[in-house]
Amino acid sequence: MNIKGYTNELMRKVAAIAIVASFSFSNALAVGAYRNDNINVVANTSAMAKFTTDLTKLGREGRLREDLSLENEVIRLLNVLAEGGVRQPVVVSDDPNVQAIVVEQAALRIAKGSAPAELTGKSIIRIDAANLFSNSRSETEVAAIMNAIVDEAIAANGRVILSADGVSDLVGASAASQRLLSSIADGKLLFVGTSNASNFAEKIERDADVSPYFAGILVSERKAETVAGNGQTMRDGGYRGDNVSPDLRDMMAQDPSGNTRVDVILQAKDADSGALRAMLADGSAKVKDRIGGTDTLVVNISLSALKELSTSGLINYVSPDRPMRSHGHVEDTTGTTLMRAQAALNGRAAYTLDGTNIGVAIVDSGLFANHNGFKNGGSSRVVASVNFTNSNLSDTADVYGHGTHVAGLASGSSNANGGAYRGVAVNSKIISVKVLNNQGIGNTSWLLNGLQWIIDNRATHNIRVVNLSLGTTAYDTWTNDPVCIKIKQLAEAGVVVIAAAGNLGKNAQGQKMYGQIHSPGNSPHAITVGATNSLGTNNRNDDIIASYSSRGPTRSFYRTSTGTPVYDNLIKPDIVAPGNRLISYRSPGNVMATANAALNLVGEVLAADSDKNMYMSGTSMSAPVVAGAAALLLQVNPNLTPQMVRTIMQYTAQPIAGANSFEQGAGQLNMEGAVRLARSLRTDVDFNTLAKGTTMVPTGWTMPTPSTTVGGHTFPWAQLVTGKYNTVTGSNLISQFQTVYKRENLIGTGINFADGNFTLNTGTYFTTGLNVGRIVTTSNGGALGTGTTYLTYGVLVGDGVLVGDGVLVGDGVLVADGVLVGDGVLVGDGVLVGDGVLIGDGVLIGDSVLLGDDTPAMQ
Repeated sequence: MNIKGYTNELMRKVAAIAIVASFSFSNALAVGAYRNDNINVVANTSAMAKFTTDLTKLGREGRLREDLSLENEVIRLLNVLAEGGVRQPVVVSDDPNVQAIVVEQAALRIAKGSAPAELTGKSIIRIDAANLFSNSRSETEVAAIMNAIVDEAIAANGRVILSADGVSDLVGASAASQRLLSSIADGKLLFVGTSNASNFAEKIERDADVSPYFAGILVSERKAETVAGNGQTMRDGGYRGDNVSPDLRDMMAQDPSGNTRVDVILQAKDADSGALRAMLADGSAKVKDRIGGTDTLVVNISLSALKELSTSGLINYVSPDRPMRSHGHVEDTTGTTLMRAQAALNGRAAYTLDGTNIGVAIVDSGLFANHNGFKNGGSSRVVASVNFTNSNLSDTADVYGHGTHVAGLASGSSNANGGAYRGVAVNSKIISVKVLNNQGIGNTSWLLNGLQWIIDNRATHNIRVVNLSLGTTAYDTWTNDPVCIKIKQLAEAGVVVIAAAGNLGKNAQGQKMYGQIHSPGNSPHAITVGATNSLGTNNRNDDIIASYSSRGPTRSFYRTSTGTPVYDNLIKPDIVAPGNRLISYRSPGNVMATANAALNLVGEVLAADSDKNMYMSGTSMSAPVVAGAAALLLQVNPNLTPQMVRTIMQYTAQPIAGANSFEQGAGQLNMEGAVRLARSLRTDVDFNTLAKGTTMVPTGWTMPTPSTTVGGHTFPWAQLVTGKYNTVTGSNLISQFQTVYKRENLIGTGINFADGNFTLNTGTYFTTGLNVGRIVTTSNGGALGTGTTYLTYGVLVGDGVLVGDGVLVGDGVLVADGVLVGDGVLVGDGVLVGDGVLIGDGVLIGDSVLLGDDTPAMQ
């Protein structure tokens, strides 16, 4: 026998099992004395009767007051318990009162019957630490009492959920009883613990022997500050049209009985309103989740109750909890390699442009954190990993394989294969927010929870960039869409949000399709990214738009009081970047690579898992390239606002000849030009505080040469930005501060339309030297939008009418056979039906996106 191995295994088991009653006396004194109600679900017990409190019984007796302030965390705790796995929930907060509230509110929900059905008949029994210690003479006696409590809880045959405070202080105690965790490991005991954040991270999360048994429920800090747009502004006028989404209205019409139940995202005017809660408590509705501390609820509701709710005056908007899916040589071809070494400037020492200290949040399917590409030397750059899917909350691994590949493109730093597969921001902080499950599918509610966590924790990890390589069909106008609203809040908090455009650029017959930009890419607050095909070369003169990349305009909409649809019709995407058959990091045994051997790299069979790579294609791959680029621009100048980052990227983009504005936005990402332009701006001011017309450049500034050479090919910059329905040009976009650059504003804000003409509002634009473009062009590869006219005027105005050539009629429906112009089809194969409602859930067509366009690619 290997005595050393056996001893290590035994010690590991003891350490993992030793979650016991050896509270330090200082910890016991810190625990408030609770009422010692000696009525428990187990009869004739001694230790449990004397040293515990039945919180669920208190709830049934009306002795626990309902508190909705931590509803999100309470629901998550109950969901972990209901899953019935080995991992048990631990409420993580630095405030003991908050810890107690979450546990007590969970007990109250069980008592009221509003917890998951799996918890019916169970009781949360809290160990009274102060009473236990005051009646014990030694640590040995404490351990003996704890053993007795655990045994009595087990004897209750699953009806007891044992709760203890300060669980992280109990790990590995020398006089520890082994009963608690061994019972958890054997599936005999349900348990709820509490801990402060530092102890949980140090004693549980980082301990490989203990962490498999616990799932942290992190209580987001409720900050006194309010992110602009988080509440009153949107309630008072931001929403448009009907307060029920079009697809829910269709469901209501198809089921006159109203008996069908559906999970919805309910954006309430006041989620804590007594009137609203009364409507939701009559049995026809059940609150399943709450998005942080906001007024957005996830509710399971009957269609009949939904109809009543819509006329109550208590809600802003309600929409389905829709399915959310992933969309499925970088340094050199983007021009990043040329800009790594940055010289000293304005008192700043020379530095390497690599995203240092900038937090990039990858909102996806999790992450294989042990890949060498996510490390700096031996230290991991993954500073946080959280999970908001319905699977085990501590499971942040990437079983699906999408998130790891995406993160590698944004921030990968692997030196394997000569560094050929490095990403863009190679030293940035990485934050993994898992909202897609192990099959690559998620829900709107999971995404909302993930984005809210980012808002709450952005300062802790300096999260400046969020990447969303996922999406769902865009039904709701961006002012009503709950995900778009959350993106607006992120932008107002100074966070740059990058969203994939989608992979619905062609139908099953290979015809081009327009109007298939996914949510959240339909948000004007996001930088929406389409995909190019670099053909595997660094030379950019052969780059083309990938056939599958979704094209604009956006077709999300709202209905007027008469039922008329009004389409957003925004020009999207904003920019394009390489996305076809890109090589990035591979998580071990992932679903995608296992099912599709063609995605694996030949020659890496014997490579270590920590160095393996794979192919993937789609706007999912293009988006993180741009996310990494945004991190670099924020390293160059941390004072840039999200709209300024967008402006710099668009102004310096490469126009792709033969592609129109609905395919490429301003053009292809050009990091060489973007960094040069960002570097030329002032660094001594907070741009968000500037007045219109204030200079953004130092004295003596001259515009950098507006052209770039990459891979031996020289191309001009686009030198324009896209508004909602048009383009704006002029060097004063760079030299003078425009009010539209403020975090709460948009480039398209302040552009007026009247009598067929567009003008800039002098209240929001410093108009000198600026011009408004009125056509959507097919680019000839030149600057300033030159090329042939794609659409007369090319501007889609507020009522959904395409002005100029009348291709779209008043109700926004395409005339004749759906041909938009020359080479493109907007409808075709039934994807866009007569009333503008997109059917299906945006599932990718066939496997063409997975394998990409069959052209030369990275090697």
